[in-house]
Amino acid sequence: MKKKQIFALLGVAALVCSLAGCGGKTTEEKTKTEGATTAQTKEAAQGESGASGDPIKVGIILSTGGLGDKNFNDMSYAGLLRAQEDFGIEFDYVEPKSVSDFLPNFQMFAETEEYDLIIGLAQDQTDAVLEISESFPDQKITHIDAQTDAPNVRSIVTKWQEQTFLTGVIAGLCTKDYALPYSNEENVVGCILGMEATNLKEGVVGFEAGVRYVNPDCEVLTATVGSFADPGKGKEIALSMYNKGADFIQHIAGSSGLGVFNAAKESGRYAFGVGGNQNDNEPDYIPATALRNVDEMVYKEVEAVVNNTWEPGIYISGIKEGAVGYDIANSNVELSPEVLEIVEEVKGKIVSGELVPCNLEEELDAWVAENQYFK
Repeated sequence: MKKKQIFALLGVAALVCSLAGCGGKTTEEKTKTEGATTAQTKEAAQGESGASGDPIKVGIILSTGGLGDKNFNDMSYAGLLRAQEDFGIEFDYVEPKSVSDFLPNFQMFAETEEYDLIIGLAQDQTDAVLEISESFPDQKITHIDAQTDAPNVRSIVTKWQEQTFLTGVIAGLCTKDYALPYSNEENVVGCILGMEATNLKEGVVGFEAGVRYVNPDCEVLTATVGSFADPGKGKEIALSMYNKGADFIQHIAGSSGLGVFNAAKESGRYAFGVGGNQNDNEPDYIPATALRNVDEMVYKEVEAVVNNTWEPGIYISGIKEGAVGYDIANSNVELSPEVLEIVEEVKGKIVSGELVPCNLEEELDAWVAENQYFK
């Protein structure tokens, strides 16, 4: 059964853009692209195939922010495009509009019994992943960004507190002792969350821990947008924080974070990217990105299926494993050699295990009291 027929029969065509590379095209153009791309991937497969002898087939349920977020979803999509080029796979994706879309989207893929792997993104898909894993015990499912324990699920989790810790160190240093041109005299920074989720809240705690590790008296403002796809609200919250004295804001907000970048430029202040390198969005106002290469995670999941090495389980990684960190490339903001030296020294302490960033809000004050860079 053709993909477009599956989607139509299930009544979710409005949520689906079939096959990689068809984003932004009309329905007619998508159909033409689907035929061309399928032929190309079969030719490129060079013997790689799923159990049926056809090319490996992957379905992915994106986060509610959708494509164009220059973040989680776009990186995941990029990982599949790379896997398509290298392994000759086929893939389909859906862009859910709300949490209620998750389960039908997973069902849509699983019921066809055509997909060698289904990939889900983010913690809010956990209920849907668990239900589908139980209903379809032979279906391989990768769940990125959540610790989902099921016999046929592979969970890929990164330490959010480590991802944002180093940009927190930069903010803590540069808001006070190592001021940049757009720093102000207030010892205040901020962090903006897209949605309330346990792992993302750990990112907020990690950022504040990094700030206060080098600047214990710094005030860290926090707020939640309530959406990963509301740049207007993200900008509004960021402007409010800048007006309250913040000169650096870390966003963990999907495409809502694009509004934070706009606010930084408008206010003449700074913001940090998250996920893939976002510094070139506003290179004069973004000194660094709290880095996490989701595209590489997605690529490796497909590679594991292709190589028949995919195994269920929970896999957790952080700075030591190279899964997260920070990136200053493509930024026009010049951090001083002293700041970069401190950041690299702190990174080394995390890698060695000498320093373990805090991830729980209720433990943060005690952690700061025990952990100070400047003693």
